[in-house]
Amino acid sequence: MLHVVAAVIANPKGDILITRRASQAHQGDRWEFPGGKVESNESVEHALARELNEELGIDVLQARPLIRVLHHYPKQTILLDVWYVEQWQGEAWGREGQPLLWCHPEQLSDYHFPDANYPIIDAIFLPDFYVITPEPTRLRDKAFFNGLSHVLAQGQRLIQLRAKALYADSLRDYCHFAENVLRICAEHRAELILNADVTTAQSVGSHGVHLTSERLFEQVSRPLSKEYWVSASCHHASDLVQAQRIQTDFVVISPVRPTLSHPDGRALGWLGFFRLVEQAHCPAYALGGLQQKQLHCARAHGAQGIAGIRDFWLGKNEI
Repeated sequence: MLHVVAAVIANPKGDILITRRASQAHQGDRWEFPGGKVESNESVEHALARELNEELGIDVLQARPLIRVLHHYPKQTILLDVWYVEQWQGEAWGREGQPLLWCHPEQLSDYHFPDANYPIIDAIFLPDFYVITPEPTRLRDKAFFNGLSHVLAQGQRLIQLRAKALYADSLRDYCHFAENVLRICAEHRAELILNADVTTAQSVGSHGVHLTSERLFEQVSRPLSKEYWVSASCHHASDLVQAQRIQTDFVVISPVRPTLSHPDGRALGWLGFFRLVEQAHCPAYALGGLQQKQLHCARAHGAQGIAGIRDFWLGKNEI
Protein backbone atom coordinates (compact mmCIF):
# COMPACT_ATOMS: atom_id res chain seq x y z
CA MET A 1 0.00 0.00 0.00
CA LEU A 2 1.29 3.43 -0.97
CA HIS A 3 0.62 6.07 1.69
CA VAL A 4 0.10 9.47 0.08
CA VAL A 5 -0.69 12.83 1.64
CA ALA A 6 -2.74 15.42 -0.26
CA ALA A 7 -3.89 18.96 0.49
CA VAL A 8 -7.05 20.93 -0.11
CA ILE A 9 -5.92 24.56 -0.20
CA ALA A 10 -8.48 27.35 -0.51
CA ASN A 11 -7.65 31.02 -1.12
CA PRO A 12 -9.64 33.92 0.44
CA LYS A 13 -12.07 33.79 -2.52
CA GLY A 14 -12.84 30.14 -1.79
CA ASP A 15 -11.07 28.85 -4.92
CA ILE A 16 -9.31 25.48 -4.61
CA LEU A 17 -5.76 24.84 -5.82
CA ILE A 18 -5.30 21.89 -8.17
CA THR A 19 -2.27 20.73 -10.14
CA ARG A 20 -1.84 18.53 -13.21
CA ARG A 21 0.09 15.27 -13.13
CA ALA A 22 2.96 14.68 -15.56
CA SER A 23 2.06 12.78 -18.73
CA GLN A 24 4.37 9.86 -17.92
CA ALA A 25 3.07 9.42 -14.35
CA HIS A 26 0.38 6.98 -13.22
CA GLN A 27 -2.99 8.62 -14.03
CA GLY A 28 -0.94 11.04 -16.14
CA ASP A 29 -2.35 14.40 -17.34
CA ARG A 30 -5.17 14.26 -14.79
CA TRP A 31 -5.69 17.07 -12.31
CA GLU A 32 -5.19 16.36 -8.62
CA PHE A 33 -4.89 17.88 -5.19
CA PRO A 34 -1.20 18.58 -4.48
CA GLY A 35 0.81 16.26 -2.27
CA GLY A 36 3.00 13.20 -2.43
CA LYS A 37 4.31 10.06 -0.80
CA VAL A 38 4.70 9.78 2.97
CA GLU A 39 8.24 8.55 3.54
CA SER A 40 9.16 5.72 5.91
CA ASN A 41 9.15 6.84 9.58
CA GLU A 42 7.71 10.24 8.57
CA SER A 43 4.60 11.69 10.19
CA VAL A 44 1.73 12.70 7.94
CA GLU A 45 1.94 16.31 9.15
CA HIS A 46 5.65 16.47 8.30
CA ALA A 47 5.05 14.90 4.89
CA LEU A 48 2.31 17.44 4.18
CA ALA A 49 4.56 20.38 5.04
CA ARG A 50 7.51 18.94 3.11
CA GLU A 51 5.55 18.10 -0.05
CA LEU A 52 3.80 21.46 -0.25
CA ASN A 53 7.10 23.28 0.17
CA GLU A 54 8.82 21.12 -2.45
CA GLU A 55 5.95 21.29 -4.94
CA LEU A 56 4.46 24.74 -4.38
CA GLY A 57 6.95 26.75 -2.35
CA ILE A 58 4.51 27.42 0.49
CA ASP A 59 4.84 26.82 4.22
CA VAL A 60 1.93 25.24 6.10
CA LEU A 61 0.93 27.15 9.23
CA GLN A 62 -2.29 25.34 10.16
CA ALA A 63 -4.03 22.27 8.76
CA ARG A 64 -6.61 19.72 9.86
CA PRO A 65 -7.61 16.23 8.70
CA LEU A 66 -10.32 16.17 6.03
CA ILE A 67 -10.70 12.59 4.77
CA ARG A 68 -8.74 9.35 4.29
CA VAL A 69 -9.46 7.40 1.10
CA LEU A 70 -8.33 3.82 0.55
CA HIS A 71 -8.49 3.15 -3.18
CA HIS A 72 -7.58 0.01 -5.12
CA TYR A 73 -6.17 0.64 -8.58
CA PRO A 74 -5.48 -2.46 -10.75
CA LYS A 75 -1.75 -2.44 -9.90
CA GLN A 76 -1.59 -0.32 -6.77
CA THR A 77 -3.50 0.27 -3.54
CA ILE A 78 -3.30 3.86 -2.31
CA LEU A 79 -4.15 5.31 1.09
CA LEU A 80 -4.82 8.97 0.40
CA ASP A 81 -4.48 11.04 3.59
CA VAL A 82 -6.14 14.38 2.83
CA TRP A 83 -5.73 17.52 4.93
CA TYR A 84 -7.46 20.89 4.67
CA VAL A 85 -4.81 23.61 4.83
CA GLU A 86 -6.35 26.51 6.71
CA GLN A 87 -3.33 28.84 6.86
CA TRP A 88 -0.09 29.02 4.90
CA GLN A 89 2.48 31.56 3.85
CA GLY A 90 4.12 32.18 0.51
CA GLU A 91 2.79 32.28 -3.05
CA ALA A 92 2.04 28.93 -4.67
CA TRP A 93 3.79 28.16 -7.94
CA GLY A 94 4.78 24.97 -9.76
CA ARG A 95 8.32 24.41 -8.49
CA GLU A 96 8.53 21.10 -10.41
CA GLY A 97 7.18 22.60 -13.64
CA GLN A 98 3.65 21.29 -13.07
CA PRO A 99 0.69 23.41 -14.26
CA LEU A 100 -1.58 24.65 -11.48
CA LEU A 101 -4.74 26.70 -11.23
CA TRP A 102 -7.19 28.06 -8.69
CA CYS A 103 -10.60 26.57 -9.38
CA HIS A 104 -14.00 27.51 -7.98
CA PRO A 105 -15.46 24.45 -6.19
CA GLU A 106 -18.45 24.37 -8.54
CA GLN A 107 -16.04 23.94 -11.47
CA LEU A 108 -14.11 20.98 -10.05
CA SER A 109 -16.43 18.58 -11.88
CA ASP A 110 -15.18 20.05 -15.18
CA TYR A 111 -11.74 18.49 -14.63
CA HIS A 112 -10.59 14.89 -14.91
CA PHE A 113 -9.16 13.61 -11.60
CA PRO A 114 -7.65 10.26 -10.58
CA ASP A 115 -10.40 7.98 -9.31
CA ALA A 116 -9.17 8.17 -5.72
CA ASN A 117 -9.69 11.96 -5.70
CA TYR A 118 -13.46 12.08 -6.21
CA PRO A 119 -14.47 11.50 -2.56
CA ILE A 120 -12.32 14.53 -1.75
CA ILE A 121 -14.55 16.71 -3.90
CA ASP A 122 -17.62 15.54 -1.97
CA ALA A 123 -15.81 16.31 1.29
CA ILE A 124 -15.08 19.84 0.06
CA PHE A 125 -18.77 20.52 -0.54
CA LEU A 126 -20.13 18.91 2.61
CA PRO A 127 -20.47 21.06 5.76
CA ASP A 128 -19.24 20.25 9.25
CA PHE A 129 -22.74 19.42 10.50
CA TYR A 130 -25.62 17.32 9.16
CA VAL A 131 -28.78 18.31 11.01
CA ILE A 132 -31.51 15.68 11.38
CA THR A 133 -34.97 16.94 12.26
CA PRO A 134 -37.04 15.51 15.12
CA GLU A 135 -40.31 13.85 14.23
CA PRO A 136 -43.04 16.44 13.57
CA THR A 137 -46.15 15.79 15.64
CA ARG A 138 -48.63 16.97 13.01
CA LEU A 139 -48.90 18.56 9.58
CA ARG A 140 -48.88 22.09 11.01
CA ASP A 141 -46.34 21.69 13.79
CA LYS A 142 -45.49 25.20 14.99
CA ALA A 143 -42.73 24.01 17.32
CA PHE A 144 -41.11 22.07 14.48
CA PHE A 145 -41.00 25.06 12.16
CA ASN A 146 -39.74 27.31 14.96
CA GLY A 147 -36.95 24.81 15.52
CA LEU A 148 -36.18 24.67 11.80
CA SER A 149 -35.99 28.46 11.61
CA HIS A 150 -33.64 28.47 14.61
CA VAL A 151 -31.34 25.88 13.02
CA LEU A 152 -31.22 27.69 9.69
CA ALA A 153 -30.62 31.05 11.35
CA GLN A 154 -27.54 29.50 12.98
CA GLY A 155 -26.12 28.91 9.49
CA GLN A 156 -26.73 25.17 9.16
CA ARG A 157 -26.98 24.26 5.49
CA LEU A 158 -27.54 20.51 5.25
CA ILE A 159 -30.82 19.22 6.69
CA GLN A 160 -32.35 15.74 6.75
CA LEU A 161 -36.12 15.61 7.12
CA ARG A 162 -36.95 12.61 9.30
CA ALA A 163 -40.73 12.30 9.52
CA LYS A 164 -41.37 8.56 9.55
CA ALA A 165 -44.78 8.66 11.27
CA LEU A 166 -46.13 11.27 8.87
CA TYR A 167 -44.68 9.33 5.93
CA ALA A 168 -46.40 6.13 7.10
CA ASP A 169 -49.77 7.80 7.78
CA SER A 170 -50.24 9.78 4.57
CA LEU A 171 -47.84 10.12 1.68
CA ARG A 172 -49.82 13.12 0.42
CA ASP A 173 -49.50 14.94 3.75
CA TYR A 174 -45.84 14.00 3.97
CA CYS A 175 -45.11 15.49 0.54
CA HIS A 176 -47.01 18.68 1.43
CA PHE A 177 -45.02 18.96 4.67
CA ALA A 178 -41.71 18.25 2.92
CA GLU A 179 -42.42 20.90 0.29
CA ASN A 180 -42.92 23.49 3.06
CA VAL A 181 -39.65 22.45 4.69
CA LEU A 182 -37.91 22.64 1.31
CA ARG A 183 -39.24 26.16 0.71
CA ILE A 184 -37.91 27.39 4.07
CA CYS A 185 -34.54 25.73 3.46
CA ALA A 186 -34.31 27.39 0.05
CA GLU A 187 -34.87 30.79 1.64
CA HIS A 188 -31.75 30.19 3.74
CA ARG A 189 -29.77 28.58 0.88
CA ALA A 190 -29.72 25.27 2.73
CA GLU A 191 -30.06 21.83 1.13
CA LEU A 192 -32.76 19.35 2.15
CA ILE A 193 -32.36 15.59 2.03
CA LEU A 194 -35.38 13.37 2.60
CA ASN A 195 -35.33 10.22 4.71
CA ALA A 196 -37.84 8.54 2.40
CA ASP A 197 -38.05 6.40 -0.69
CA VAL A 198 -36.17 7.62 -3.77
CA THR A 199 -39.28 8.33 -5.85
CA THR A 200 -40.79 10.55 -3.15
CA ALA A 201 -37.52 12.42 -2.67
CA GLN A 202 -37.43 13.19 -6.38
CA SER A 203 -41.09 14.16 -6.63
CA VAL A 204 -40.77 16.70 -3.80
CA GLY A 205 -37.77 18.27 -5.51
CA SER A 206 -35.34 17.71 -2.62
CA HIS A 207 -31.57 17.82 -2.95
CA GLY A 208 -31.21 14.11 -2.34
CA VAL A 209 -32.22 11.02 -0.41
CA HIS A 210 -31.05 9.45 2.83
CA LEU A 211 -31.30 5.67 2.85
CA THR A 212 -32.04 3.74 6.00
CA SER A 213 -30.15 0.47 6.43
CA GLU A 214 -33.16 -1.37 4.98
CA ARG A 215 -33.49 0.89 1.94
CA LEU A 216 -29.73 0.77 1.42
CA PHE A 217 -29.85 -2.97 0.74
CA GLU A 218 -32.83 -2.59 -1.59
CA GLN A 219 -30.64 -0.71 -4.07
CA VAL A 220 -28.71 -2.52 -6.79
CA SER A 221 -27.01 0.64 -8.09
CA ARG A 222 -26.82 4.33 -7.32
CA PRO A 223 -30.48 5.46 -7.22
CA LEU A 224 -29.96 9.10 -8.24
CA SER A 225 -27.63 10.97 -10.57
CA LYS A 226 -24.61 12.84 -9.18
CA GLU A 227 -26.47 16.15 -9.14
CA TYR A 228 -28.30 14.82 -6.05
CA TRP A 229 -26.91 13.72 -2.69
CA VAL A 230 -27.22 10.04 -1.76
CA SER A 231 -26.45 9.24 1.87
CA ALA A 232 -27.02 6.16 4.01
CA SER A 233 -27.18 5.03 7.63
CA CYS A 234 -24.44 2.52 8.44
CA HIS A 235 -23.83 0.53 11.61
CA HIS A 236 -21.66 -2.37 10.43
CA ALA A 237 -18.91 -3.07 7.93
CA SER A 238 -21.40 -4.86 5.67
CA ASP A 239 -23.44 -1.66 5.43
CA LEU A 240 -20.35 0.22 4.24
CA VAL A 241 -19.63 -2.41 1.59
CA GLN A 242 -23.13 -1.94 0.21
CA ALA A 243 -22.80 1.85 0.42
CA GLN A 244 -19.63 1.66 -1.65
CA ARG A 245 -21.31 -0.69 -4.12
CA ILE A 246 -24.07 1.81 -4.89
CA GLN A 247 -21.68 4.81 -4.70
CA THR A 248 -23.17 6.86 -1.89
CA ASP A 249 -21.78 10.39 -1.56
CA PHE A 250 -21.51 10.12 2.22
CA VAL A 251 -22.63 7.96 5.12
CA VAL A 252 -23.73 8.40 8.72
CA ILE A 253 -22.08 5.96 11.14
CA SER A 254 -23.79 5.34 14.47
CA PRO A 255 -24.15 5.11 17.38
CA VAL A 256 -20.89 6.54 18.63
CA ARG A 257 -22.29 6.93 22.16
CA PRO A 258 -25.52 5.83 23.88
CA THR A 259 -28.48 8.11 23.18
CA LEU A 260 -31.69 9.03 24.98
CA SER A 261 -33.69 7.19 22.33
CA HIS A 262 -31.51 4.05 22.60
CA PRO A 263 -29.90 4.16 26.08
CA ASP A 264 -29.21 0.42 26.14
CA GLY A 265 -27.93 0.22 22.58
CA ARG A 266 -24.37 -0.94 22.01
CA ALA A 267 -22.27 2.10 21.21
CA LEU A 268 -19.26 1.99 18.88
CA GLY A 269 -17.09 4.38 20.86
CA TRP A 270 -14.58 6.54 19.01
CA LEU A 271 -12.28 3.62 18.28
CA GLY A 272 -15.11 1.58 16.77
CA PHE A 273 -16.20 4.60 14.75
CA PHE A 274 -12.67 5.12 13.43
CA ARG A 275 -12.39 1.47 12.37
CA LEU A 276 -15.58 1.78 10.34
CA VAL A 277 -14.59 5.14 8.84
CA GLU A 278 -11.43 3.51 7.50
CA GLN A 279 -13.70 1.24 5.43
CA ALA A 280 -16.11 3.93 4.27
CA HIS A 281 -14.51 5.09 0.96
CA CYS A 282 -16.52 8.33 1.26
CA PRO A 283 -17.09 11.12 3.81
CA ALA A 284 -18.69 9.93 7.05
CA TYR A 285 -20.61 11.78 9.76
CA ALA A 286 -20.55 10.65 13.38
CA LEU A 287 -23.99 10.25 14.99
CA GLY A 288 -25.23 9.30 18.43
CA GLY A 289 -24.91 11.10 21.75
CA LEU A 290 -22.71 13.86 20.32
CA GLN A 291 -22.58 17.63 20.56
CA GLN A 292 -21.31 20.25 18.14
CA LYS A 293 -18.42 21.08 20.45
CA GLN A 294 -17.02 17.59 19.78
CA LEU A 295 -16.32 18.42 16.13
CA HIS A 296 -12.55 18.49 16.69
CA CYS A 297 -12.63 15.03 18.29
CA ALA A 298 -14.81 13.70 15.47
CA ARG A 299 -12.39 15.01 12.84
CA ALA A 300 -9.48 13.48 14.69
CA HIS A 301 -11.20 10.10 14.29
CA GLY A 302 -11.79 10.52 10.56
CA ALA A 303 -15.23 12.12 10.49
CA GLN A 304 -16.41 14.70 8.00
CA GLY A 305 -18.35 16.16 10.90
CA ILE A 306 -21.20 15.51 13.30
CA ALA A 307 -24.81 14.57 12.61
CA GLY A 308 -27.47 15.00 15.24
CA ILE A 309 -30.89 16.11 16.38
CA ARG A 310 -31.14 17.40 19.94
CA ASP A 311 -27.92 19.41 20.16
CA PHE A 312 -28.94 21.36 17.05
CA TRP A 313 -32.67 21.66 17.61
CA LEU A 314 -32.98 24.64 19.96
CA GLY A 315 -29.62 23.73 21.50
CA LYS A 316 -30.82 20.64 23.38
CA ASN A 317 -28.14 18.08 24.14
CA GLU A 318 -28.36 14.59 22.70
CA ILE A 319 -27.52 13.02 26.06
